[in-house]
Amino acid sequence: MQIRFRRLNWGFAAIALSVIAAACGSSSSSSSSAASSGSASAGASKGTIAIATPAKTNDYGWNAQGYSAAQQAAAADGLKVNLVQDIGYNKTDTVLRQLALTKPTLMIAHASGYDTSAQRIAEQYKVPTITYDIPTMLSKGTLSNITTSSQQGAYLAGILAAEMTKTGKIGVIISASDTNWYEMTGGFAAGAHSVKPHLPIVFGQIGSASYDDAAGGKRVATSVIASGADVIFGMGDDASFGYLQAIGTANPGHKVWYIGDIGNMTPIDTNHVLLSSVMWNFTGAYEQALADIKAGTFGTHGYNLTLANGGISLLKTNYIPASVWAKIQTAQKGIIAGSIKVPDTTTASAVHSILNG
Repeated sequence: MQIRFRRLNWGFAAIALSVIAAACGSSSSSSSSAASSGSASAGASKGTIAIATPAKTNDYGWNAQGYSAAQQAAAADGLKVNLVQDIGYNKTDTVLRQLALTKPTLMIAHASGYDTSAQRIAEQYKVPTITYDIPTMLSKGTLSNITTSSQQGAYLAGILAAEMTKTGKIGVIISASDTNWYEMTGGFAAGAHSVKPHLPIVFGQIGSASYDDAAGGKRVATSVIASGADVIFGMGDDASFGYLQAIGTANPGHKVWYIGDIGNMTPIDTNHVLLSSVMWNFTGAYEQALADIKAGTFGTHGYNLTLANGGISLLKTNYIPASVWAKIQTAQKGIIAGSIKVPDTTTASAVHSILNG
């Protein structure tokens, strides 16, 4: 999972680790590689989806999810995928311009750190382009955006953590002062407290922008485990590898579970500690973008990932008891119906408030 320079808020930069009782108590390399996917259906291709990712697409997270979704959307529409991966942030303009010159059906600038360049190049070359996180980035025919309501999935993860803890203490770790991480932290806390209002939460943060700091992830996760948390929700990008390693090798005398984010790390979970993950699925958004391009409505609205449209979900694993999963499904229905209101904590202070109850 790789640094994406999404919407940043620097209010948590000084926080390393805090224990809060609720209510009453990959590489930074800029090298790139291109590949044409064989995901297109049989027959002549009608066009391409071009996607540029900041890191390699084998990260089981942000980059992998983006590329996988592009492949699925392309296959459904008879298109091919032109992938340029691991480009970092030093040559965004050059790479996006090269992709735009190929005149793709849709171009995906898969990092909000690419937004400014993507907006300029989309307008210059008149190429329908997807950006991230800024809902006002709209221009008919050329520019749209993807946002998320990931706090909804995090709420379900909080219910899961509260139901599964044996020590009576859970944890949450973020790798950066990031609005998405703030939102999911708030959702997680709200979900956990809906089950156990006084459940203590151990909070940890690696740094202000330590998305790809696997060593830091391992260090902070080890501290959170030492504080007694036995179910830990970690948001990281590359830092997630550190969380998984720390939790997988922990030996505190009891089981410690890991809840991941964005992607599914099950294939590398050799110690069987991945309890679940708050999944982000971009496929539906890409497919709708392609439909809007055909209809002439692309750029008139954005695409938000939610529980209702399947863009956000909680991964079901064999480690989750049926009775607990039933409670999660009940809560999911409530969120979709609007009877359960999930807080949207977009700042550090808002996160503090909800963790403090």
